[in-house]
Amino acid sequence: MVNHHDDEPLVSGRGVSRRDLLRMGGIAGLALPAAGLLAACGSSPSTSSTTASSAGDPLLAKVRKAGVINIGLANDPPASIINPNGTVSGLGPVVVEKIMKKLGVPKVKGEVATFGELIPGLQAGRWDMIGGVISVTKARCAVVLYSDPFQYNGLEIAYFPDAVSPAPKTIADVVSRGLTAGFNSGSAYIAYCQSKGMSASKVVQFPDTPSLLAALQEKRIQVVVSDTGSLTLTAQQVKQYPFHHVDYPKDGPFICGALAFRPSDKVFAEAFGKEFTALKQSGEFAKISKEFDSPPFPKNLAPLTAKQACSRVS
Repeated sequence: MVNHHDDEPLVSGRGVSRRDLLRMGGIAGLALPAAGLLAACGSSPSTSSTTASSAGDPLLAKVRKAGVINIGLANDPPASIINPNGTVSGLGPVVVEKIMKKLGVPKVKGEVATFGELIPGLQAGRWDMIGGVISVTKARCAVVLYSDPFQYNGLEIAYFPDAVSPAPKTIADVVSRGLTAGFNSGSAYIAYCQSKGMSASKVVQFPDTPSLLAALQEKRIQVVVSDTGSLTLTAQQVKQYPFHHVDYPKDGPFICGALAFRPSDKVFAEAFGKEFTALKQSGEFAKISKEFDSPPFPKNLAPLTAKQACSRVS
């Protein structure tokens, strides 16, 4: 077993699996398609969900009548995944599917977007909610309602040793050395890195995680700055992208990810939140998280609410 101190970054190659690295880190992993439908068999709304009257909630009434809810999400495995047949999966969408069945909505339709497009698309009515896990930030907390956290992450710096040596240990190190950094388009970490002094000329954005990883491998960028959840790779990806990484650098922010709703859909968000709490209490959420390589919540963070998360993030 590999051990590291809380005040030291974890630097690793691929000798240890991503899943093991996340579980050793002391912080649970997160959250960044063509449109598709999650296959869903109809089921009756749960007793608790019937208390959320669609008459008093325009969004719930609309999606119950349509039999489908549209969710915005980024192509960011394993938090949100595109299946070969065009359907979507991943931690966020699967949880949304289970909850919406309990609320009387049998189908979930996914609409692809970059992280930077998710909130504007929500505000413009392109989708009913953000169903792919996105990072909670102070700026976003001011314009959306978040669910309680789905994941807890640490920042991660990924690189190939033949392109960057010695290994960068902190964001300050990346900035001071003038390394070109890749980000998911619209990532919350762009502003964070720029607040640490990163020049706009050193920021390169990519539409999704697969294209970001390809750019790192092809040496079009020197490092990737993301979170441990977005860089939790499938077994196939680990073989394809054997990069090294620094997990939880000292100057990284507190990171958690959640789903998001329009402030005007507060009643719907509360109904969804009630079902999410029940899913966590039953142990089903933990099973889904494990399926998508997202480790259990740390005990001290498990009860954190959306409001409390917003008070802690940058």
